[in-house]
Amino acid sequence: MTPARGRQLSLFGVEARPPAPLDLEGLLAGAGQVGRMGGTGRVSIVVDEAWRCAVLRAELELRGLAVTCEPTGEGDRWQLRTSYSALLAPLAAAWLDEWGVKVHPRTLGLDGRRLRLWVAAAGGYEGPRSYLLRLAPRPVTPPEVLEIDEIVFEALELDETPAPPPVVRSKDDRPNVRRRKSESKITAFDPGPDEYADVEEAFDAGEWVDDLPSVELDPVTPEAAPAPAAEPEREVIDRQVADNWIAVGDALVAVGLPAVLVGADSGDPAYRIVGPRRINRLAELVGEAPAEAPAGVWPV
Repeated sequence: MTPARGRQLSLFGVEARPPAPLDLEGLLAGAGQVGRMGGTGRVSIVVDEAWRCAVLRAELELRGLAVTCEPTGEGDRWQLRTSYSALLAPLAAAWLDEWGVKVHPRTLGLDGRRLRLWVAAAGGYEGPRSYLLRLAPRPVTPPEVLEIDEIVFEALELDETPAPPPVVRSKDDRPNVRRRKSESKITAFDPGPDEYADVEEAFDAGEWVDDLPSVELDPVTPEAAPAPAAEPEREVIDRQVADNWIAVGDALVAVGLPAVLVGADSGDPAYRIVGPRRINRLAELVGEAPAEAPAGVWPV
C-alpha cells in the first residue's frame, strides 16, 4: 500500500509496521468479541454490509487467520468469525477477565493497522464534517437485577438476612469476589450537536471537556401539586462496558483523534470525530480505501 500523493507518512500509520494478529484489537475496540479455548483465541464481529465482511476477511487472512463470513439472516448483516488460533491467545488473555468478560487491557493502544480494521468494520460519515466509529450496542442492567440489588443492600444496612431473591444475577453478582470499583458515571448519551463548525476551535483553545456526557434529570414537583411527579426512568449502562468505552476514547486521544462519545442514529453508541483536520488525520492513519468500499464511506 502506497501513501496518497501529498500525504506524509505517520509513525502510527499502516505503513509504519507489517500487519500482525494483535491488530484485531481494532475490532475489539468497536463491536468485536473475543473468546478463548485452551491455549487459543477467536474473534468475531457482526457487520452491516457485505463489503465490510469481504474487506475484513482479506485483512485477517493477511495475518494468517482462517476466517468464515456468513449472513445472519437479519437484513444485510454478516457475521465474521476467525477459527480458534494460538495466534489470538495473547489477545484473548489481554481482553478477557477470569470470568470471560470483555475488559480493556491496560496497554490498550491504537495505530493505523488497528484503526483500519475498525473503520472497515464500523466506520462511516455522519455528515461532511463528522465521522463515526461505532461501538458495540450498549447492554443495560435489567430492572429486576437493580431491584434485587437494592433489597440486598437495604437488608445489609439493617444487619438482617434477606429472603433469597429470585435467581436473576448480573455478571458482577459473583460470590466471594471483591468487585472492582469504577469511576464511570455514564447514564445517558449526548445526542450530538447539529452543527460542528466550532468544535475544533474549542478544542484548540483549551475549552474541550474531557468528561463523557452524562445526563441525569431530577423530577420537578410543584409546591401545590396534588401528587409528586413520577421520577423519570434512568438508563443505567453496564459499568464494565462503560469503562471499556472510556479506555477506547483515551486511546483515540493518544493518536491525535479526540472524539466525543454519542448515541448514533441507529441507537448504538459511537465515537464522533469532528472536523476536516481530524478526519484527514484518521485518513492518514488508516491508509487508502480498499477497492470494495463504496464511495463516501472511507475517511478522506
